[in-house]
Amino acid sequence: MTNKYLKPMLDPGSPRVFNCNEMTRKIQTANPGAKTFFRSKPLNTVVLIKDTVPEPERRANMPPVGTKIYFPFNEENIYEGGRTIFLHNQHLEPSIMDHYGEGALTREELDADMSILSILGKLPSLDPFLMKDVFLREEIQIDPAYFEVSKEAWDKIELFMLQRFRPLIEAAFPDVKASDEKTRILIDKIWEARDLDALQPLINAFRLPQNEALNIFSSWRGIVYYSFQYHAEQAHFVELIKWLKDNEAPVSGVPIAESKEMIGMLTAVRDQMRREWQLIETHVRAYQDSYDKMFKYKVSSSEFLTFLKNSNKTYWDLGNSLGKTNHAIFCWDVMSSRFKGRKLPWAQLQEIMHLLVRIFQLDEKKAPSSVVW
Repeated sequence: MTNKYLKPMLDPGSPRVFNCNEMTRKIQTANPGAKTFFRSKPLNTVVLIKDTVPEPERRANMPPVGTKIYFPFNEENIYEGGRTIFLHNQHLEPSIMDHYGEGALTREELDADMSILSILGKLPSLDPFLMKDVFLREEIQIDPAYFEVSKEAWDKIELFMLQRFRPLIEAAFPDVKASDEKTRILIDKIWEARDLDALQPLINAFRLPQNEALNIFSSWRGIVYYSFQYHAEQAHFVELIKWLKDNEAPVSGVPIAESKEMIGMLTAVRDQMRREWQLIETHVRAYQDSYDKMFKYKVSSSEFLTFLKNSNKTYWDLGNSLGKTNHAIFCWDVMSSRFKGRKLPWAQLQEIMHLLVRIFQLDEKKAPSSVVW
């Protein structure tokens, strides 16, 4: 039987979920000869999920969010339940081999797929833009249909990001103003974050640690993308916060204990969403202020240089908080939009609130016990 909590949690559309199973079915229905995401055919039945790594499992310097592979019990209906394993688990490869059985995956295919998983493990979220971007930079050919990023959306995001790169180039390369072509080449080098020699003047100008420079540029690019997402999602965030507040009232005909529990969940989710959003705003504002001081007002460079050096942590913090918040917004929208004015019957209100509690991991004991997640 399909588990009511799993469907919105696994559906494509959330920045924390890459439903390879459904995407592969859709792509191969349209084009039976299309190249699958993973080289090993069986692996294309999985779902990839970004989730908070439990404190006891975190090794030194490990980011707060990890990547899980969800193996469905029934590959034809992934919502019946499944089991998961984090990519950082030392038993990952044997677990994959054991799940599909001996001979189902060749050594060559598995090695290629482990490389793909490793790349995705280095992203804080599974936004289609970030995924498409990272595979282009790594020169790994993936069918673009897996990312569902329209040319219009890609161009809009890319333009926003490239506008943020130009002042760095002009600061480190005084002669580029006379050559737009050279500026674009250097911007592309930042975007790729692979060519140390080409970026050396930039590394020297901003006094970046040589061994961390490419990682810093890569993280900064991700932060610029997340700042774009932050502005794009503000209206949806406000709408969900208002909905949570509007439902914080006793409901007639409902036992007092159930009503009290509901109000507790609504308050807890609202408060946690505000905390996550405040963290996002703090990072985005600090980045923008430091950027403006250096490039817009030209009064100070120290804040921006400090930002660059701490960009890796900021990148993961932003991805984690935005991922959780946008996942909650996605699930809430999917489950409430079919009701007029988003006024849900009691049973459906309970379902969505238990799900939101689960997303923010506010009270694990309230999560449905039948779900293997």
